[in-house]
Amino acid sequence: MEQQVLAMDVRQLEKLSVLQDEDAPNLVADMARGYLDRTPQRIVRMRELLAAGNAAVLANEAHGLATSSGMFGMMRVRMHCKALENLARERPGLEGAAELLSAVEQAYQEARPLLMAQVGIQE
Repeated sequence: MEQQVLAMDVRQLEKLSVLQDEDAPNLVADMARGYLDRTPQRIVRMRELLAAGNAAVLANEAHGLATSSGMFGMMRVRMHCKALENLARERPGLEGAAELLSAVEQAYQEARPLLMAQVGIQE
């Protein structure tokens, strides 16, 4: 399945670009910067929730990250987050969640430079 899901879907960014105008020409880049700044902390939080066995809050965190990742075209991150959300809702014991969370993190690391390049963010 993973080969069929793009790491980065620029069409999602094109949809966001309609929010920009002469008063906010860098809105998408600013929004993307916020997403990129917050995501590593969100992944750390999800690891803490997993360690604590807090399936309900983990599911909510995964849902939130799936939504924001999809908005910025980070489709593999979104896919793995949705899988993690579903697992956390269906399996209170969280068997398999650690592997999915690792997949979220790996997908984020792969797509991060692609998003940065698309919106013109420098390291």
